[in-house]
Amino acid sequence: MSRKVGFYRKSRNSNKRLVFLFERIQKMRAESTDEDWKDKKFIRKLTHIEKKASEEILLLLKEKNLKTADDFYRASFIFHHGTDFKSYLIATALASISDHLGEPWGKNLYAVTLDRLLLSVGLPQQFGSQYILVKGKRRLAPVNKNTTDGERKKYLVEPLRKLKLAEKDLK
Repeated sequence: MSRKVGFYRKSRNSNKRLVFLFERIQKMRAESTDEDWKDKKFIRKLTHIEKKASEEILLLLKEKNLKTADDFYRASFIFHHGTDFKSYLIATALASISDHLGEPWGKNLYAVTLDRLLLSVGLPQQFGSQYILVKGKRRLAPVNKNTTDGERKKYLVEPLRKLKLAEKDLK
């Protein structure tokens, strides 16, 4: 039985090329196994595909070919899998636009991308969406203690207590 992969909220105005790029990457990620993530060849291939997609997205943005909330969501989602400040910065801006245009999950993607951005410059994350490896175990990355659970809820993030409990279930 095949399972659906990708972000399926599309408008008739969604950028078809971006939909293709996004679903190709998401399919590859969804069908991957734990063994794939240990395989340098798999990681190189996925990284190459995501890098090329990111370059194409920048061109689509320059040409003003992203129009819908779901276009900006998909573009942000691809950039948030980057590994550097620039990728996270672009992902955060795109998620914010997606939210502004009415994408229901744009707020959550904004929280995730902002947390990655903050951690990439050595600051504690705002919402608590990111975990790091500590002595071989996944632990919640440092969190800004001034962020309330009410603010987390607004961005569709679980309360801090639940995020800390989730550590036990992570590999």
